[in-house]
Amino acid sequence: MSISSLLKKRLLKRESLPLILNEAVNFEKKAIFIAIPKTGTTTVRTQLRQLGEAIIPNPHLNIMQIRDTLYTYFLKMSLRKNLEYPTKEILTDLDIRINSQETFNSFFKFSSVRNPWARAVSLYFRREGVPTSKKISFTNFCENHLFASDTCRQPTLHRNQLDWLVNESGDIIMDYVYKVENFNEAIKEINDRTEGRVQLKYLSANTNPNSKSKSYHDIYTDQTRKLIAKRFEKDIDTFKYTF
Repeated sequence: MSISSLLKKRLLKRESLPLILNEAVNFEKKAIFIAIPKTGTTTVRTQLRQLGEAIIPNPHLNIMQIRDTLYTYFLKMSLRKNLEYPTKEILTDLDIRINSQETFNSFFKFSSVRNPWARAVSLYFRREGVPTSKKISFTNFCENHLFASDTCRQPTLHRNQLDWLVNESGDIIMDYVYKVENFNEAIKEINDRTEGRVQLKYLSANTNPNSKSKSYHDIYTDQTRKLIAKRFEKDIDTFKYTF
């Protein structure tokens, strides 16, 4: 098959897919899941994502980015070919903004967080993104581990997990934030809070057999434990984690 034929086939496939905002947003279930890297998000995203071509494919957007992209999504959906005269049923910009804000307010917004010490070990041993465990020592990693998405394929400057969940004033604007360590209990809570719209199951997804995050205590020294405690103090205090 020629290159032009392949490109045409891909374009036709894209045209056949519905437009979605991002895999974080499920319009059928009226839910928004903020996927903080290395907090068990693959399990949830696999079950929650809708089929379609995403405006922004990156799954790890924060809550403010989702809120603002909702306007772009509804704007894109409202722009279509004019097939009649007089023109009818076209939304004004104000209508689009109101629609996006009402959608954001009414959707169930939830996320997961993880023990910062265990999460640091998971980032260190990760296979995708920037693998570091075979290149530098864990002590060296902790000394340079400044941001919550360090070693991720698509890094951002979120310093803490909390940064994914807050508004401009630093207030958490999520309806529910659970600890990935308590996922089984969270499944029932999410089902109850959404009146059955979001029914999750425990799935083992994207697990790394080489990671030592489950026995993370063993890899730490007093020095590295204190480094993580100081670096991610905000997460530790907010979500009441202990070593």
